[in-house]
Amino acid sequence: MDSRVRPWGLLVAVALALTSCSTDRDPGDLYAPGEVGVLVVDARLLVGRPLGPIYLRQTLAPGEPYTPEKAAVSDAQIFLTTGPGSSNLIAAYLESPTTPGRYEPIPANKDFRVQPNTTYLLTVEAGDRRAEASTTTPGEFDVYDWALVEERTLELRRMLATYEAAGDSVYQDPANQLVYLDGLLEARFTSSGASAFQVGLLSLDPGSEFVIDPSIFDEEELEDLGRASYSPALEAADDFIRMPWFAIFFAGRYKVYLYAVDRNWYDLVRTSRDLGGGPGGIGGNAGDDFERPIFHIEGGIGLFGSAAVDSIGFTILPRP
Repeated sequence: MDSRVRPWGLLVAVALALTSCSTDRDPGDLYAPGEVGVLVVDARLLVGRPLGPIYLRQTLAPGEPYTPEKAAVSDAQIFLTTGPGSSNLIAAYLESPTTPGRYEPIPANKDFRVQPNTTYLLTVEAGDRRAEASTTTPGEFDVYDWALVEERTLELRRMLATYEAAGDSVYQDPANQLVYLDGLLEARFTSSGASAFQVGLLSLDPGSEFVIDPSIFDEEELEDLGRASYSPALEAADDFIRMPWFAIFFAGRYKVYLYAVDRNWYDLVRTSRDLGGGPGGIGGNAGDDFERPIFHIEGGIGLFGSAAVDSIGFTILPRP
């Protein structure tokens, strides 16, 4: 895995929507009108991976300029367990001394890895406020083929090299040199029992040239056009997903993450207007247009979810 990329910070724009909103649309406006001081949880588990940090913040008064520091909740007690009681403790979390509201895990077992098909419980206590949530992780997930197929006939053109076989050389491998709009990239996988899937793309070469005509975006959209993009919630009944070209704006190296997500993750993405659209997203939201997202957190809002993930790297070349 590219050491510069944390998968839990790449594509699920929960962190953007819940903890990094613009100053004129704070989390209180977006998700909890009239509710001030509501706990906002940002916590994700990835199957087979060590525990990552948890971010704990709170909604601010409507109209109050938002910063992560101002919204941070400090001195909280956070525990991850596989059931009620200290005997089932997986990890306790301590606040980072340098980043308010960021809590780092102290696993009860230093070799701990998130297990598939397992229910984990999260408990957050901050003064007289308490939030609880649970997630059941998907099964193990593996993309057995990353294939380039013909756009019209869907016939196989070639298989791409993987990180497992080629390491970081995937970006230079001839099979992974993709000409913009030439063919379709298809991910083929075995079912993991996931509720849905989500795709994230990360452009690894800052300053690389556009492969699209930037004039199709207005000035404000261009400013929002980042090097990371993410999809709405996707279903894959036939155990494959095709990567959309319209999510790629730049030439150069890309890393693609394919997440098999749990119900919590799926429900938040499919019910939030802010987690799948705009120039930085892959299309619009799936599902209905909900007035308020589904959070699955008792005593708070945000996300405590889980996913299994696989990834591929390639290089995008401009059209001749």
